[in-house]
Amino acid sequence: MKFKMERLAKAYSGRTIFKDLSYQFTPGKSYMIAGANGSGKSTLLRILGGLIRPTAGKITMEIHGRALEHPHERGQYLGYISPDLNLYDQLTAFENLSFFASLKGVDLSRDHIIALLAEVQLKENTEQKVAAFSTGMKQRLKLAYALLHQPLILLLDEPTTNLDHRGKEMVERIIIRQREKGIVVIASNEPEEVEKYGEGIISLDAQPVGAGT
Repeated sequence: MKFKMERLAKAYSGRTIFKDLSYQFTPGKSYMIAGANGSGKSTLLRILGGLIRPTAGKITMEIHGRALEHPHERGQYLGYISPDLNLYDQLTAFENLSFFASLKGVDLSRDHIIALLAEVQLKENTEQKVAAFSTGMKQRLKLAYALLHQPLILLLDEPTTNLDHRGKEMVERIIIRQREKGIVVIASNEPEEVEKYGEGIISLDAQPVGAGT
């Protein structure tokens, strides 16, 4: 697997958010995108996920030696969550995941979806409408969404937001497991998360140093 960014830049309305960002991500590791508020952490993660285009530069992804040029092709290998991911309040937890799986073209059994809800500590809420969920429960459901298609690359924007201690332990288990099968890239303002998961750190307060090793 190869996943790297080359000389990425992003500007909005003439304002440069970042420029000349190059980095290669190595399978088996977790990486942190760090920086002050407004430095572009979420923007960079969205570019890596193919959700928005960079102003300059490119993302390279190769799976089993085959280069994936189109964001749609890359999407089947990427899992992504962010605070602005919209869930459907009038659907149950199960219905949300079933709907998102259909959008991704993934055929999942009911047992598989329930097992995924159990992993994120929502099994008892399978048939509950999301409108009744707390913010922490919604964050758990977003994590389940990111894991639906068993991605090789997991992109997490502030993954422990609104989670209690038990929820943060769950996120840690997911990150550790994901490292074993691929790559994790996390955007966070939390110093302890940067320390814990930052086997490679892309600092948007300064240029990133070298490539992932």
